[in-house]
Amino acid sequence: MSCGSPKHNTQDTPAYSAAVEARFVDDQNLKKELSLFNKKIIAAKYIESLAVGRATVTISEIDKYYNNHKTEFKRNDDEVVVLVFKGFDKNTAIKIKNTLDRNPLDSEKSSGVITQHKPVRVVFKKGEVRENLANRLFSTKKNDSFIIQQNSGFTVFYVLEGFKKGTVKDLVFVSDEIQAKLLAIKKHQLKEKIIDSLGIEYAKP
Repeated sequence: MSCGSPKHNTQDTPAYSAAVEARFVDDQNLKKELSLFNKKIIAAKYIESLAVGRATVTISEIDKYYNNHKTEFKRNDDEVVVLVFKGFDKNTAIKIKNTLDRNPLDSEKSSGVITQHKPVRVVFKKGEVRENLANRLFSTKKNDSFIIQQNSGFTVFYVLEGFKKGTVKDLVFVSDEIQAKLLAIKKHQLKEKIIDSLGIEYAKP
């Protein structure tokens, strides 16, 4: 680029900067396309602003959808729900495991361990984990645990529950998914109604 070239915004892409220098952005057909594109963006953002907070999903709607579509929520693999305590030294990992194994999960001692060490609740699918880990996960009984050593330290796996392939997921596992789906449908329907009403209001005589 010559010394006499105009300065460009540092956030511009090289291709855009080149287009500016070549005066391509002054093309009248391109300006018309950009104007139309900008109008579409403004209209879409305006419709979005009118729809904010007006679409909601109730618990009863989630329940109804779940009961009418249970076959959609069958597991396609064996699954196990696990609390994962990750990245501890060996002694701490052993203490965590012993506390969980010797006390009910809702006991004061186990609750204290969970509060202190903040495990992650993970759903593992048998076909998506390494074979050696899958063998441990899917052979460990409910409310039992095991320890493995990883690069980040020692990890404790506490098995909450296991499920077989083909079983239907309980509502608690899919309620967020259903809510998101119903909300997306309602938002789309609401936006269509808003567009229709604006079309009537601003229709050319």
